[in-house]
Amino acid sequence: MLLSPALFFTAVNLVLTFKSSGALKKKEVRLGENVTVACEMSYHQKIYWLRMSPEAQLKQLMVISLKNDGEVTILQHSNDSNLKGCVLERFIGLRVLSVAEADLGTYFCATYDDHMEFGEGEELYATRGRSEQQDQHHTDCNQACNAVETQDTRDTLDAFQAHMIIAVVMSISLLIMVLTISVVHVKTSGSGARKPG
Repeated sequence: MLLSPALFFTAVNLVLTFKSSGALKKKEVRLGENVTVACEMSYHQKIYWLRMSPEAQLKQLMVISLKNDGEVTILQHSNDSNLKGCVLERFIGLRVLSVAEADLGTYFCATYDDHMEFGEGEELYATRGRSEQQDQHHTDCNQACNAVETQDTRDTLDAFQAHMIIAVVMSISLLIMVLTISVVHVKTSGSGARKPG
C-alpha cells in the first residue's frame, strides 16, 4: 500500500520526534566553526540527510551515495551551500561549514530500501564565545532560577507535541479505516440488492 505524501511525512515526523526526544548524541558547537556529523549506516545505499529544527520543522538536506572509486556523489542537494558530503572512517558524513543559527537542530541520516531506516540523531546546539560568557555572568546568575522552570516547560511542551502527533496519526488511521469499511459496506450491500430473487 502506498502512503500519501502527507501521511508519509507525518510518519517521518513521528519517528523523528520520538528519536529527538530520546537519547540523542548532543554536540556543542560555536557559531562560525565547521562541524561534521557522522552517519553510522551502510554507505552501500543512498544516504538521506534530514534536519529537524528546534521548532520541529523537518528539512531534507541532501542525498548522498558513493561511486565505485570511493568518491562522494551528491544526488540531491538543498540550497544550503554550507553543507558538504564527506567520508569518515567507512561512513558517510555531513560537513556543516561555518555553522549559523539556521544550522542548529537535530540531524538524522536515513536509508530507504523497502522501508525507511533512521540512524541515531545528533543535535547541534550553540555555545557562546568566552568573552560573551563573561559579559553574561550576572544575567545568568539572575536567570538560574528561571532556567529550571523553563526546562520543565520545554519538557512538558515536547511531551505534549509528541502526544499531539500520535493523536493526529491515529485519527488519520481511524478515518481511513472508517472510509474503507464504508466503501466495502456500500459495495457489498449494492451487489446483494442486484441479485434476482
